Amino acid sequence: MPRGQRHGHATGATAASNGAGGFEKALFEQARAGLEVYDTDLRVLRANPAVLAMRGLPASQVIGFGLQDLDPHLPLSPIIREVMTRESAVFDRPVSTYPPADPGNRHDYSVTGYPLQEHGRSIGAAAMIHDVTDQVRRQEELDLLSIARARIGSSLDAVRTAQELTEIAVPSFADAVAVDLLESVFAGEAPVGPVTGQPSMKRSGFKAREEGQYGAYPIGSTSHFAIPTPYTQALADLRPRLVESVCSARRWLANDRLRAEFIRRAGVHSLIVTPLTVHGLVLGLASFYRAGSHPEPFDEEDLSLATQLAARTALCVDNARRFTREHTVATTLQRSLLPRTAPLTAAVDSSHCYLPGRYGAHWFDVLSLSSCRIGLVIGFVPGEDLPASVVMGRLRTAVSTLAAMDLPPDELLVHLDDVAQRLAREQDSDPLTVLHARPPFTASCLYLTYDPVTRRCAAASAGHESPLVTSPRGVVAGLGIPSGAPLGRGLPYELHTTQLAAGSLLSLYSDGSAYRYPAEADERAGRLREAVADVSADPAEICDAVAYKVLRGTAPEDGAALLVARTRSLAPDHVATWTFPPEPVSVREARRATRDRLEHWGLEDHVFVTDLVVSELATNVIRHAEGAIRLRLILDRTLTVEVSDDSDTVPHLRHARLQDETGRGLFLVASMTRHWGTRYEEGGKTIWAEQSLAAA
Repeated sequence: MPRGQRHGHATGATAASNGAGGFEKALFEQARAGLEVYDTDLRVLRANPAVLAMRGLPASQVIGFGLQDLDPHLPLSPIIREVMTRESAVFDRPVSTYPPADPGNRHDYSVTGYPLQEHGRSIGAAAMIHDVTDQVRRQEELDLLSIARARIGSSLDAVRTAQELTEIAVPSFADAVAVDLLESVFAGEAPVGPVTGQPSMKRSGFKAREEGQYGAYPIGSTSHFAIPTPYTQALADLRPRLVESVCSARRWLANDRLRAEFIRRAGVHSLIVTPLTVHGLVLGLASFYRAGSHPEPFDEEDLSLATQLAARTALCVDNARRFTREHTVATTLQRSLLPRTAPLTAAVDSSHCYLPGRYGAHWFDVLSLSSCRIGLVIGFVPGEDLPASVVMGRLRTAVSTLAAMDLPPDELLVHLDDVAQRLAREQDSDPLTVLHARPPFTASCLYLTYDPVTRRCAAASAGHESPLVTSPRGVVAGLGIPSGAPLGRGLPYELHTTQLAAGSLLSLYSDGSAYRYPAEADERAGRLREAVADVSADPAEICDAVAYKVLRGTAPEDGAALLVARTRSLAPDHVATWTFPPEPVSVREARRATRDRLEHWGLEDHVFVTDLVVSELATNVIRHAEGAIRLRLILDRTLTVEVSDDSDTVPHLRHARLQDETGRGLFLVASMTRHWGTRYEEGGKTIWAEQSLAAA
């Protein structure tokens, strides 16, 4: 517009203003809302101080100018043009802009435009503008928090929860969001209090406004935050960090090359880092980045909103962590701690009672051994539930493996102690041990074997309570097994042997609170003696009585386990024993004696296989061992053949070649029977082979 023309319009506007009444002038000048008047060509005729402040321009650069030329400061021309075209008012139309006077911050306005008419003829338009920046921002924050409460934590999955935060925060709040969780969270754990150093973090969530944009690390990968950066500072004092301008923080960016590359690539200019904490537990970090789509930097109000989003996310991640921990513990206990079914044997009738606790892990087992013998084991691993349960599972597996080798109890515990020492070294080398201040590794175990043929009981203890034995007359006493050192100390163990009357009740118990609360443990032990004294009750009934009378109401905080077994003895006519001199003719005599006994037992269908086993094992004694040939047959649910000698040589299973004339003995025994093995005893060894009594 020519300068003279602009001056003319300005002069007219001034005259009109001077002609207005004082009331009208005061209203126009003092109104907090922006007021503007336009002619039919959308030139500004009048503007009050409020709208001039919104535009950030003086009156001389507004009045008389075309509205479209002023749009960079406040885009009103589309609204006023619509009003003039439709000749009807437009109410509360939202307008957002980044004015040149404040380019780093978005301003929001509510615009009402209405036409001006005189005698039915259009003479211009007017606009009323309200600055609603604060109201819009608060409403956006409330809406975002409402969405967060509704969408974050839809499942008990920590990774999905982290990703849900990124999806609601981008693009409304940030241009990119990354969530990194401590790796320990995925094991159901979390460190307490501030975290110093460089903990291993797992990238659990990331989202960027631009499709195809990727973060410094892919989801699922692990990384460490460099020191010092806002990330490690937030972990160190658990306070959020606001970096209004990345340009002023180039020093710490030099310490973290990959994240610095992401910031440069994405054009990030401002960021917020918030720790994810719940009740003092540190779970991870949430990082919010702003780039070109959000030219305004984060401020203190944004920091407050980010902190609230992080708090909601942390609560849901902690729920997922707790669920993972509880589920893992329950699964471990179910699969590793409790035997699914007790084996049916001629040695004992057994049952158990188990009460999980808040600290440590108990385990027990009933193991079938060779020659109808039985092995009973019970143990306790103190410590946090999840690590203790894992150790317990490994120890139980080791005991089962060692018991299958027919080792006596004291030797078995020595080998189990080697396993415990290795577990202790693994624990000491684990960084989480120092982080969690875990106590030194320790565990207790009691292992006992019982032979229903000889009624001999052999036991050894590694720091565990001695079992109780109830005689057939109801007298309860301790078995008197020396306690020994706990597992992992590298010390030997003492073997204790005794004869048990048939019908005796063995009670192996474990009270996790015995060392921490000895008075309570002694009281429960007294009630336990009363419960196991009932000679008329079977093991299952005794376990029920213990559950109600001993553990109910005053249950130990750290759990308890009870394994009871009533002993049996094998009928004399189910065992046959012979001794033959180490001569070739003895093999024929052994076969004849075996055949006669099988016919007496009605096992004629098993004569062929049993003849072969006896012949091979007796021949091995003559050729490779020394002393007399001691042959024993045991009839139970299976048929067991034992051949003993005075030698401690180790038999080996060989696969003979076609041209070999020997070497097939043990291979044939192994092929024709269900199980076979070697058991070492004082003064020699026993080779045994077990057959199923199914129809031959």
